[in-house]
Amino acid sequence: MGRVIYEEQSGTQIPPSMVIHESDDAWHPLKDRLYIEWWYFDLVADDGCLIRGQFFIAGDVSRPSRVITGVRASYVKADGTETRIERRFPFSSFKASTEVCDVRIGQNFIKGDLSHYEVHIEDGESVLDLQLDSRIKGITSHACFGDESRYMYWVVPQPRCQAKGTFTTKGKTYTIEGTGYRDHNWLNIAPMDILLCWDWGTVYDREFTITFADIVTTKRMEEAEIKPILVWNSEKLIYLTTARAKWSLVKTDIRPDPITGIGIPHRNHLSIQDEGLSLDVDLELRNVFQRIDLLADFNPVIRFLIRTFKAKPTITSFFSTGSGQLSYFGQQKILDCRAVHELVKNR
Repeated sequence: MGRVIYEEQSGTQIPPSMVIHESDDAWHPLKDRLYIEWWYFDLVADDGCLIRGQFFIAGDVSRPSRVITGVRASYVKADGTETRIERRFPFSSFKASTEVCDVRIGQNFIKGDLSHYEVHIEDGESVLDLQLDSRIKGITSHACFGDESRYMYWVVPQPRCQAKGTFTTKGKTYTIEGTGYRDHNWLNIAPMDILLCWDWGTVYDREFTITFADIVTTKRMEEAEIKPILVWNSEKLIYLTTARAKWSLVKTDIRPDPITGIGIPHRNHLSIQDEGLSLDVDLELRNVFQRIDLLADFNPVIRFLIRTFKAKPTITSFFSTGSGQLSYFGQQKILDCRAVHELVKNR
């Protein structure tokens, strides 16, 4: 068995090891068949619409014919109606900086400097344009698996941002304005062998933002948990912990998704109990969207064999609403919550 190398720490400020730099949000090309990297964004619009998207690349960059790259975006109306953009491109269409975030895939791009980003994604009949602005400093973190040569990075340039833009589809243009989030990940591990499942999400209140991840590894990695949770107010980080014992995510009312069959929790309870800070948030599911089959780009025969004998890896996205209470250093706050979160299952 291997082991997970991941520091447990708690505090009210960003530690030096988690300070973010512009290069953290740049491209990290690897000559490794297990390499995957993606740049992610989501937002909840003032009119109740949702947007979620990714730019991604996977495969050994020294073997261009085996590299997969593309873009994905969902525009979900308040009634749950979803319009998706999903495109793949050859590696020759991918251009990116290794110093700053400037990623271009065909005519699509994401670029920025930690505080301001521009996003453009298009297909034949739909176009998404966004401006993402924030003042809050983000973080960078990573975990290693077995040894330091195998890792997964999680970088959050914008824990909370103000989003403006437009989405045009079938000749009609929708104005977008709301609250969003941006992150960036890369890894060189085999997720189906190392990671059993994870819950990840961002909870938006009028003032506070809570971002969490609860990652469970396979028996190969001793079924370890990687559990960061971070709380920001309107100006800065006010709390973080990666200590498993200090917070919990409890999922209940689990029902099978009618489309994928995956068990979906319709209620989530998020809580932190630590010296100086406590949090309780109750979330109720409103929408399920952007269901992603992680084997979609595999060779059909290999895909069939994996699904039959090993796993059916999926990403399922959720929008939930709810309420909560936050107590920190003598202050008591009532939270009005909207959350964009996901469940990734590799088994």
